[in-house]
Amino acid sequence: MEIAGQNAELPEIRRRTRMFAVFVLLAFTGLGSRLFYLQVLEGDAFYKVTASSVIRTEVLPALRGELRDRRGRVLVNTRPSYNVEVVPSRIDEATYRQLLSLLADHNEDLPDWETFSQRVAERRDRPYSIATDVSRETMSQIETNMDSRGVSLRTEARRHYPNGLLAAHTLGYLNEVSADELRTLKEEDYHPGDSIGRTGIEKQWEPYLRGRKGMRKFVVPRRGIDPVDMHIGDLVEGPTQIDPVPGENLILTLDIDVQKAAERALAPHRAAAAVVLDVNTGRVLAMVSRPTYDPNALSGKLSPEAAARLFNDPFRPLRDRTLSDTFNPGSTFKAISAIAALEDGVLTLEDRAKCNRFVQVGRRRFRCTKAHAVVNLHTALIQSCNVFFYELAMRPGMMNRLARYSSDLGLGLPSGLGVNGEQGGFVPTEEWHRGREAFPSQQGFMIGHALNTVIGEGATRVTPTQMALLYAAIAKDGVLWLPQIIERIESADGKILEEFPPRQRSQLAISQNTLSTVKKALVGVVNNPKGTAYKARSTRVLVAGKTGTAQANMSRNSKTGELPPLYARQDHAWFAGFSPADDPRIAFAVLVEHGGHGGDVAAPVAMQIAERYMDIMSERENADAPVEGKPGSVAKTNAAPRP
Repeated sequence: MEIAGQNAELPEIRRRTRMFAVFVLLAFTGLGSRLFYLQVLEGDAFYKVTASSVIRTEVLPALRGELRDRRGRVLVNTRPSYNVEVVPSRIDEATYRQLLSLLADHNEDLPDWETFSQRVAERRDRPYSIATDVSRETMSQIETNMDSRGVSLRTEARRHYPNGLLAAHTLGYLNEVSADELRTLKEEDYHPGDSIGRTGIEKQWEPYLRGRKGMRKFVVPRRGIDPVDMHIGDLVEGPTQIDPVPGENLILTLDIDVQKAAERALAPHRAAAAVVLDVNTGRVLAMVSRPTYDPNALSGKLSPEAAARLFNDPFRPLRDRTLSDTFNPGSTFKAISAIAALEDGVLTLEDRAKCNRFVQVGRRRFRCTKAHAVVNLHTALIQSCNVFFYELAMRPGMMNRLARYSSDLGLGLPSGLGVNGEQGGFVPTEEWHRGREAFPSQQGFMIGHALNTVIGEGATRVTPTQMALLYAAIAKDGVLWLPQIIERIESADGKILEEFPPRQRSQLAISQNTLSTVKKALVGVVNNPKGTAYKARSTRVLVAGKTGTAQANMSRNSKTGELPPLYARQDHAWFAGFSPADDPRIAFAVLVEHGGHGGDVAAPVAMQIAERYMDIMSERENADAPVEGKPGSVAKTNAAPRP
């Protein structure tokens, strides 16, 4: 019976064995198929995922291009900055406290151990920057006294302005890109921690200066930061290193020596501006705006206290007064009034007016500085007689005539430099005043508007740059230049990539007789004993120009009802002109905000600039002169020294 029962179970055992064998076969077949899929079909993809966990990509920053003056002297470059980094998982409290003692003199707010531990809780194996731009002495102490692998020094490039505050507004500064900017600039390869030009040439020429980043891939342990000895090419496809491309160097039209002369001349004044141009090219030799700022400080980490002082300063040091602010031109505008009247035949050189200190229009008196007796155009310009120009403004169509010639001479539109949000200013017309009738406080065009405009008051607004260009056009017989601040672009190895020759904006349709008449009067303003700038005249350089004393805004504060502070209640002082008057080389415009009378305040600044410019040219001419008897020396010519 037992044998019969066993024989009956054998088929069942065989059936189960076959089923188990099939199951095992299917299982191994499925496992093999999966392994084939993972290792053969998708092997490359999963290998890359695995490799990426130990492969890091280091961004190699590009060296930012330099800014140099027209003679090749460095205005802006890049210097090494030493930053202290720690790896939180590799540093203990004792080592951290030792590091703090070495950084005690550093100007950053360094966290204590507890605060530091909280900040780095989620980045244990990633480097954390604890101090930036430490001194060489501090760096040496850390290298000597710190033996922990958790502390390291990293060198990065930092923008450097070796001349400090010199030409700060024109050059501009950098700072870190914001989170909002990163969203819009990501396609342009900006990343967190990158710097970007904020103002001046640093901003306008950012694409040329920044260069292109490179990269380097390397292998690190899963929980470490130090590279290991492994051939990276076996783990990744494509290039493992791309060298960065340095930014291009910009050679500016600025002249460091002329810039220093202009800044020195303006140094006694709290709020002022000056622009110096080459009459023969329209190139900018100097641009000064006071007060100024230190671009080195703004391009680094600015403390909250320093930032508050800068942004709350009532004299607005961040504002570029040469381009971004507009002012009434005052009597410097009278040169345009004279040109417009002579060219359109409204006035002759024989026409005269009697000045009794004012002109009565209705119930309002339009005043002059004093009683000038009987004057013609020549003496009216020299003595800056308002009454003569008031009577000129009463002639039909004079308001629109002034606007037309002002536009031809470059007013009312930006000059073309394109830096620092350049303003175009404004010159009103009769139609503009009539269009303001809809405003309750306005009554349309009145003759008084023309009287204000003809002497550079009322709604007329200009920048110092525009006035320098205007007087350069008078000096250059009607050539209105397109101003230039960049002379050429060079590669990092000195190869010239692009040059920018001088460009005329227009040739003014003004007769040489008219220009000659105006220039003679401008010479008289400075050199005639009755001229408004005679007291400031130079005994070394023949200067021509026009003083201006423009009304400042005396409106009350809309919130407090208070008048401006006392220093802001004086008129703006102007002087615009050119020198030498008999062979013009430079044109300039000087504005001293709330300075007072133009002849007393702005004219001396212009004379100092003109004299120093000639000294600079003479010094360079003598330096280039051959030494008699020296082999290979070449005889000098009588050519005038050029900048």
